Amino acid sequence: MSEAVHAFFSQWEIYRLCIEHNTLFHREVGEILHRELQARTKPFTFLDLACGDADLTAAALRETQVSAYVGVDFAAPALALAANKVAELGCPRTLHEADFAGFLRGNDEVFDIIYLGLSLHHLEREAKRTTMEHLRRATAPGGTFYMFEPFLQAGEAREGYVARWAAAMDGPYDPFPAAARDALRDHVTESERPESTEDYRSFAREAGFSRDEILFTDPNNFYVLFKFSA
Repeated sequence: MSEAVHAFFSQWEIYRLCIEHNTLFHREVGEILHRELQARTKPFTFLDLACGDADLTAAALRETQVSAYVGVDFAAPALALAANKVAELGCPRTLHEADFAGFLRGNDEVFDIIYLGLSLHHLEREAKRTTMEHLRRATAPGGTFYMFEPFLQAGEAREGYVARWAAAMDGPYDPFPAAARDALRDHVTESERPESTEDYRSFAREAGFSRDEILFTDPNNFYVLFKFSA
């Protein structure tokens, strides 16, 4: 196994722990997304950005009118796992090994539904704004963009968010090995750059989305699921 693959699966094991213990509220988000997609009575195309192993989205797309699936992730091992998950959908499937922001910059297709989860916040502020413009361009008329992201509370700076998140680890993350807890804390401290819900909404309005709605906020006010309408 190459170093890159080994590193991926080392981090992936931590991510799977988060899913297993539902510390990132994938269960609630997946159920909401499933209800939203089941409510669509016409066939729709689906773009899954930073799809990972597509576990959440493949489940959300079951028993829906999905007519084509496109998944994008920079990690080849993740795409190999995703290929097995989305094979069950019974529709045409395409997987791209690419960074989601880079894919959007070079993309000229439009999709009825786009989903991006826990990824936009890794970008700098201006890159978020630019990426939102690309997302709007990729959303078909009448289409929908769903975004699940961490967010800053009103008046909160990034440092406050990081401190609040670290303090909230006690309890939900107690079942994790110490090394996994340390890795998660380091990731949040070094890599997460969330924005406020109003900032996310502002980026979307500037990009041309016509409406926005918050479908879910976790009980501790760390994560939010947005629905942006084209």
